[in-house]
Amino acid sequence: MRTLLFLFSFFWIVEINAASRLEPMELDKNRAQLNYMLNCQGCHAKDGRGLGDVPALKGFVGNFLSSNEGRAYLIRVPGSANSPLTDVELAEVVNRILFTMGDKSLSDAFKPLTPEEVQTYREQPILDAKAERSRLLAKFPIRDKLAQ
Repeated sequence: MRTLLFLFSFFWIVEINAASRLEPMELDKNRAQLNYMLNCQGCHAKDGRGLGDVPALKGFVGNFLSSNEGRAYLIRVPGSANSPLTDVELAEVVNRILFTMGDKSLSDAFKPLTPEEVQTYREQPILDAKAERSRLLAKFPIRDKLAQ
């Protein structure tokens, strides 16, 4: 029972922290969570661990923010660029992913993605996400252990 109480408390604190970081951006955290469930969770799993050959987000996704190319990659991948979400909704989802799943890979200096950035990056979708991911990972420092 103590373990369950601890886990519930831990996840509740994580959710409050993520919510408090999203609020100043005037982004809808509840809509972001729902859109993650509907558009991302099927491949990346509820907790971001990734399913099959889909890369894990949990504990790693923040590494992409070490460069502008990496930042753009998060929006240019086919699942993001081609999603039915609006630019505002996609910014909400990606920022929520970063806050709730980035863990140690997310720098304290993180600046949330804006809907304007999303619009710009979406106009240049990546055709081969796996090759682009490999190219980027070879270029920038990894803040935490590589999650494949």
